Amino acid sequence: MRAVSAAEGPWRPARHAASLLCVTLLGIACYANSLRGPFVADDASSIVDNGLLHDLGNYLGSLRGYEALPNRYLAYLTFALNYRWGGLEVFGYHLVNLVIHLANAALVYALVWLAFGTPRLAGSALVRSRGWVALLAAALFVAHPIETAAVTYVAQRIASLATFFYLLAAVQYLAWRSRRAAGDLGGAASAARSLALLLTVLAAMKTKEIAFTLPLALLLLEVSFYGRPSARTALLLVPLLATLGVIPLTLVDLGRGASIGQVEQTVRAGGLSRLDYLTTQFAVVGTYLRLLVLPIGQNLDWDYPVYRSLLAPAVALALAVHLALLGLAAFLYRGAARGRLDPAWRLVGAGVLWFFLALSVESSLIPIDDVIFEHRVYLPSAGLMAAAATALCLLAARLPRPRAAAVGLVALVLALAAGTALRNRVWGSAVSLWADVVEKSPRKPRAHLNLGKALDEAGDPAAAVPEYVAALRLDPASPDAGNDLGVALFHLGRYDEAIAELRSVVRLAPGYADAHLNLGMAYARKGWAEQANQEMSLGMRLQPGAAAP
Repeated sequence: MRAVSAAEGPWRPARHAASLLCVTLLGIACYANSLRGPFVADDASSIVDNGLLHDLGNYLGSLRGYEALPNRYLAYLTFALNYRWGGLEVFGYHLVNLVIHLANAALVYALVWLAFGTPRLAGSALVRSRGWVALLAAALFVAHPIETAAVTYVAQRIASLATFFYLLAAVQYLAWRSRRAAGDLGGAASAARSLALLLTVLAAMKTKEIAFTLPLALLLLEVSFYGRPSARTALLLVPLLATLGVIPLTLVDLGRGASIGQVEQTVRAGGLSRLDYLTTQFAVVGTYLRLLVLPIGQNLDWDYPVYRSLLAPAVALALAVHLALLGLAAFLYRGAARGRLDPAWRLVGAGVLWFFLALSVESSLIPIDDVIFEHRVYLPSAGLMAAAATALCLLAARLPRPRAAAVGLVALVLALAAGTALRNRVWGSAVSLWADVVEKSPRKPRAHLNLGKALDEAGDPAAAVPEYVAALRLDPASPDAGNDLGVALFHLGRYDEAIAELRSVVRLAPGYADAHLNLGMAYARKGWAEQANQEMSLGMRLQPGAAAP
C-alpha cells in the first residue's frame, strides 16, 4: 500500500481553510434565524425542569449526573455548562448546537478528503479534485433542512454531539491508517493515536446510544478503503470492537444476566412488539430517504401508522427501495474492485452502508415509544451526504459542460440552505411550531395539547381552549389535556367550567397533584374556602414543594 503523492492531491491548508470558511458561513446563514427560538417539547424535561443540570457539581463533583443517564453523560454535561454560564437564556444553547453542527460539517469534509487518500480510491479520476468533493459533501450536510431536527431542537444536541464524536473517530481512524500505511508513524506515535481514538469512541458511547455501531463503522472504513485487515491491523481493531459491549453492559443489571429484553425495557416506552416495530421501521426509513431527497413536509411530531405486515404497500415499497440500495452498494463495490467503475464509487457504496448501519440502533428490533423522529437521521445522513457528493461529482465529470454542472450543484446547495432557513422560521415560536404539527398531524392528541399549551403560555387562553378540546376528543382519558383545559378556562375567568373540568380530571387521576392544586385555586376564586383548602392540601401532599398557579 502506498500513500497518495503530492501530485495526486497535496495538503493545502489555505485551500482547506477557505473551503471550511465557506461551509461555516453557509451554516451561519442557514441558522441565524434560529438562535432565539424557544425551548420546546423535550427541552422542558431535558433542560428547563431538569434539576440535575442546575448544579454543575452533579456532573463534575459527584456521580449523580452520570448515574441518571450514564450513556448520555457528556451531552448532559454540556447542558449543565450552558446553564452555569447563562441559566435558561436560550441563545447560548442554540449557539452551542450550531457550533457542533459546523464542526460536524468540517468532519464530513475531512472524512471525504481522507477517504480519497486511501489505497482503494487512489486511482480515482476525482483524486485531484477531492477537495471539491469534500466541500460539496460538507455543504450538503450543513445546509440540508432535515438537520434542523438535531440542530434547532435544543435537546437533540444529544444526537448531534454523539455524531461529532462518531465522525471524529472516523476521521482519526483514516488519518491514523494513512500515516501508518505511509510508514510515518513510529510505535509510540501509533500507540498514542490508537489511545486517542479509543477515548473518542468511548466519549461517543457516553453521549448517546447510537454510538453502539461506531466500532462497526470503523471496520466498514477499513474494509472499504484498505481491504481485508491484515493480522496486525486486526489486532489493533480488537480494542475498538471490544467497546461494542460498553453501552449494553451499562444498560443492564449484570446481577440478573444481560439480555436484549433488559436493554429493551430500559429504552422502551411503547407497546409495540419487536416484529411490529421492525416492520414499521422499513416504512419509516423509506420516509427518511424521501425527506433526504425531497425535504418537504417535515414534522416535529409525526402521526405515523404502525404496520404489522410486510405486504402493506408502504412497507413493501420501502423494503424494495432498501434492498435496491443495498444491492447498488454491492454492485458499486464489485464494479470498483474489478476496474469497471471509477474507484470513487466504492465511497458511494460505503456511504450507503454507513446510512443503514448508523440507523440500525433506533430502527431495528428494540421498540422505542415514537417510531419516527427526524433527528434520528442526523448521523446516518453524514454517510449519504458523502455518497451523494461523490456520485454527483462523478456524474458531473462525465458531462460535456462541467462548469454548468458545477453551477447546478451550487444551486442545489443554495436551495437546501433556503429550505433550512424557512424551516427554522417554523421553529421561531412554540405557537408556529405546534401549529405546523397540528396541520400535518391533525389526529394526534399530543399535537393539539402542545399547541394549546403554547397558545396559553403566549397569553391567548381563548385560542388554547379549542386545542385542548380537540386533544380530549381524540384522547378522552388524557388527564394532562383535561387539566390544561381547566387552567385555560380558569385564566378566562370561566370558573364554573374550570371546576367541572378539573373535577373530572381528579376523578380520572386522583393522584394528579397539579389538578388538585388548580381545582383548589378555582374553588378559592369562587369563595369556597373549605373546598379550596382541602384540594390545595391534597395537592401539596401528593407533590411536596409544589406551587399553585
